[in-house]
Amino acid sequence: MIRRLLTAFTASVAFATSAGAAPPSAAAPATDAPSVKDASKFDPRRPVAEELRTHVPDGFTVAAVGDLIISRPLSQYAATLPAFKAVLDLLKPMMAVYGNMETAIFDVRSFHGSPYSWDGDWTNAAVPAVARDLRGMGFSIVSRANNHALDWGLEGMHETSRWLDDAGVVHAGVGENRGLARAPQYLESSGGRVALVSLASTFRPTTDALPSQGAAPGRAGVSALHVTTTIELPAAAMKSLAELNCTLYRKDCSGHPTELTLFDRKFREAQRFSYEHAMDAEDLAEINRSIRAARQNADFVIVSIHAHECSIGCDEDDTPRGAAHFLKALAHGAIDAGADMFVVTGNHNLGPIEIYRSPIRGPRPIFYGLGNFFWSDVQELLGHDLFQGNRTLLEQAWANSAQATEYDLTAPLNQAAFAHTFTFESVVAECHFDGNQLSRVVLHPIEEGYGSRLLLSGIPRLVTNEAQATAIIGQVIEQTARMGLPALNIGYAKSAAVIRP
Repeated sequence: MIRRLLTAFTASVAFATSAGAAPPSAAAPATDAPSVKDASKFDPRRPVAEELRTHVPDGFTVAAVGDLIISRPLSQYAATLPAFKAVLDLLKPMMAVYGNMETAIFDVRSFHGSPYSWDGDWTNAAVPAVARDLRGMGFSIVSRANNHALDWGLEGMHETSRWLDDAGVVHAGVGENRGLARAPQYLESSGGRVALVSLASTFRPTTDALPSQGAAPGRAGVSALHVTTTIELPAAAMKSLAELNCTLYRKDCSGHPTELTLFDRKFREAQRFSYEHAMDAEDLAEINRSIRAARQNADFVIVSIHAHECSIGCDEDDTPRGAAHFLKALAHGAIDAGADMFVVTGNHNLGPIEIYRSPIRGPRPIFYGLGNFFWSDVQELLGHDLFQGNRTLLEQAWANSAQATEYDLTAPLNQAAFAHTFTFESVVAECHFDGNQLSRVVLHPIEEGYGSRLLLSGIPRLVTNEAQATAIIGQVIEQTARMGLPALNIGYAKSAAVIRP
């Protein structure tokens, strides 16, 4: 009960104090990249600096989308949904197409694993044919580090790898130990060798991969970036929390503390309400090393993170969630270390976009939230614990709840969390490079059939109505301003938006 009151308290403070507040700036962390100490130790005909450059042909194009929550083949609908076919036609000429694979792939008839709904979330599952269907639609490289990577245990993780490998889809972000999970993976494309480094700051307990420690072996799982969260509050709110801490635990009873811990949550006094996150230094050093390795072994480098974390606009119902401030420092550091494109997934809505002018590498795109590309509500494999944990909800929603199917449970769960038009709106981000530098980013607005019947909902359609397209791009512009990022140099070509550095 007390924890619920605390959550309600912080939410009310968020609503009262976040409007119009400018987020703090975040400096890029040092990449700690090695520098040449003795030039005589290197072949002058093979300069080290040359290995850290981008090498792609003029006209190199790569497309990025958000979460791929897909449970069955969908490409067949292109024959009856022209707007979906139009989306797939955008992907075909790309030299690389990236998305975040947020589902396990396996054949339940021969599967020996089990569902694990640690936190009452869906256990996403897809049939094996999905892997080849994604490849046929143009997806060539996907991230796997996310909070759904081990929905079906290690068996599900292994089966997903097997089916993606069989389909020829490159994937990164999971592995049998932390070194393998951190390691870049490579796509041999017509425009050059493309690397992907995938990590997650949002993941479920014990799903983060570990290295060996002494005689203790490592652990399979996702490439994790651990973050420590501190809730920043104005002075009046901090005083109220101190009084509560004093009443309950006889702590912070004298004076006015600027920092305190209550119910295992850290609080700090600040000018306005926000959630701030500190990145683990060991994780960050390993991640930047993986990015440098990717840079040395590829022509083009993509870095992606799955992050539900948020700093402002986090507790307001019916509005898109903002991005976390730490992502700016992470993304800038990643680009300085060698990334050519940085992508954030996880918040299920569009986020800010930044063209970061790296002092080392020039302008590079950062997408702080690409929403959803596929959003499948067809989930036929949900564990019993999800039904058991939502028994009250089922009884409230259905007259004969004992007969409820998987979608009969999904429907009221979605109503509670995802009954928003913006959940079903996103973009295909098409990046063009000339002279090894970003020349433009083209945003193609899409919508996913919000309100369509179950089998057709969650399939992306290209938006051609200019008013609707402008509204979708407006979400990006609004979020970019809210995060305090530079205004985008943006123009329009029919329903698409063009960002130039």
